Amino acid sequence: GGRFGKGQEKPIPARSEVPEGKTRICVAGFALSHHTERARKVACAIETHDSEKYETWFYFDSSGYRPNFLDYIKKELNEEQQKKFAEHKSSPFCWLETTEGKTRKLDALGGRDNLCEWAKKTFPDVKSVIAEAKEPSVFEAFVSKTPGSAQKETKMNPE
Repeated sequence: GGRFGKGQEKPIPARSEVPEGKTRICVAGFALSHHTERARKVACAIETHDSEKYETWFYFDSSGYRPNFLDYIKKELNEEQQKKFAEHKSSPFCWLETTEGKTRKLDALGGRDNLCEWAKKTFPDVKSVIAEAKEPSVFEAFVSKTPGSAQKETKMNPE
């Protein structure tokens, strides 16, 4: 096969347990999508603003995102959210993850517009977040390959 187009699916990065008290902002989508890149920027702006409370997790793959990954992640949603997002097929798909007790809790937001809506409501006075929570330019189609903070090698914190 050719080197471009429908290539090999990327393995889905592990989603480790979300540290108690933190919210993980997850964005998954096509690797070439201005909406996906904008959602990534919003997630990063939130984390930069408050890394004590927020971390990020990303999965960007143009051949593996739909239907495979999307179907896989929707199965982890509760029944009500599964119904609500059954028709969601666009890129990206955004959700929040927290840990309650020992249980992973997913709260689906939906597409980039939904993430931006949530961000504006949650951080109304944070200029850096509001600046990113707007319509993306088509020139933002190339999604950054930088992994989310929850996917980076953890280094020992110098205490």
